[in-house]
Amino acid sequence: MIGYLFVGLFYIAILIFVVGVLVRIFNWARAPVPLNICTPLGQQKSLDWLPRARFDSPYTKWETFVRMLGEVFLFRSLWKNTKYYIETQRQTATKWLWLFAIAFHWSLLIILLRHIRFFTSPIPDWILLLQSLDGILEVGRPELHMVTILVTNLTILLGLFGLLGRRIVGAKERAISLPSDWLALILIIATVGSGIIMRYFWAVDIEGVKRFAIGIVTFNPVLPPLDLFFLTHLTLVSALLIYFPFSKLVHAAGILFSPTRNLPNNPRAVRYINPWNPPYTGISWEEYYEMYKDQLDEIAERGYKVGGGG
Repeated sequence: MIGYLFVGLFYIAILIFVVGVLVRIFNWARAPVPLNICTPLGQQKSLDWLPRARFDSPYTKWETFVRMLGEVFLFRSLWKNTKYYIETQRQTATKWLWLFAIAFHWSLLIILLRHIRFFTSPIPDWILLLQSLDGILEVGRPELHMVTILVTNLTILLGLFGLLGRRIVGAKERAISLPSDWLALILIIATVGSGIIMRYFWAVDIEGVKRFAIGIVTFNPVLPPLDLFFLTHLTLVSALLIYFPFSKLVHAAGILFSPTRNLPNNPRAVRYINPWNPPYTGISWEEYYEMYKDQLDEIAERGYKVGGGG
């Protein structure tokens, strides 16, 4: 009975995650953008003899696409995040924040890709290659037991605790952090931590986990192994999936719809029409003259030329 509860919980979590993210994407896609609010990081295209930042201040759709790739995969805006203090005339850059963020996000991506091996049979070769590249560290004695340490398991913890420490140590960050910010970090840390414990410290029925995972994706559910840490990990993953569409974590999809990033910086060359403006219908000179005939005739009598009706 307990196993069926966890199967149902996971299906409900997946449904809420998919529907919630699609609803958010639909709302973003249909939201009008009243202004071109591209936030460039360099010189805009203007005169030919002025050097410009081609990808930090994109002018064409192709350049904007390249900029988006840099934002999504390299966090270029975060890398260039600097503060200038007028009083002391000094400039500071938070490269460590970029390091923690890039370590966490890339590690999470690789870990999620590695998890595909639980949902496929046979396992794709590229997953095996990714696993071998990730597990380049081994500790122990060959004649006894060797434990493969996955690099991403270390880097994701580095990134998570770095981001958590920033909110704890930084006075400004601590002041503006909402309960939802703490909840998201703690939930991710707990999910990652339970997975790491299962890999290195707690033996789990891997075959049972794989049967359960394949049953989920084939809609032929199999009861999960009744293991404490696996069920804890499964519950945390389900909670994270349910929470994802309603939290700031959905920025993973939202970055693609951000007008500060996905618009070219070309307002000098291309007129931007506000979609919120009501449709404009002009009138002819004859209609205008009929509306203001008396005033226009009076102006004409004073010697001023009135076009068309004077």
